Amino acid sequence: MRPAFSLNGLFLLAACLLAASPALAGNLTFDNGQTAWHSTQCTAPVPPDSVIGAASDTPGNDMNSLVAQHNIYVDEAQKYMDCISQEADRDQVMVNQAIASSAQHIVAQTQADVERAAAPLRARQEKMEQRQHEEP
Repeated sequence: MRPAFSLNGLFLLAACLLAASPALAGNLTFDNGQTAWHSTQCTAPVPPDSVIGAASDTPGNDMNSLVAQHNIYVDEAQKYMDCISQEADRDQVMVNQAIASSAQHIVAQTQADVERAAAPLRARQEKMEQRQHEEP
C-alpha cells in the first residue's frame, strides 16, 4: 500500500525546510495559493538619468557622460541578472534535494508504521496456522 501525498503537503514541507535551512540564499513565500522566490544576495542596480530624456541642447560632454552612465548601468544589470540566476539555481537544487529527502523519509516512516501495524496480525495468523497443523 502506497501512502498518498498531497501537493499542498509537499509545499508546506518545503516551506518548513526553507525556514529551517540557513543554507538557502533566497526566500520562498507562499501566499494565496501562489509561490514566489525572492533573492536575498543580489542587489538591483539603480537606473541612471535617461539619455533619451536629455534636452536637445545638452552639451556633448554631458551626453557622453549620460551614455557612459547608461553603459555602466547595463553592465551592472547584467551582473545582477547573473547573480539572480546563480542564486536561484543553487536554491532550486537545495529545495529539490530537501523535498526528495523528506518525501523518502516520510515514505520509509509510513512503511515502517504499516509493518508495525501488521506484525500482530501476522503473529496471530502464524499461531492459527500452527494450531491447524497440530490438530489431528
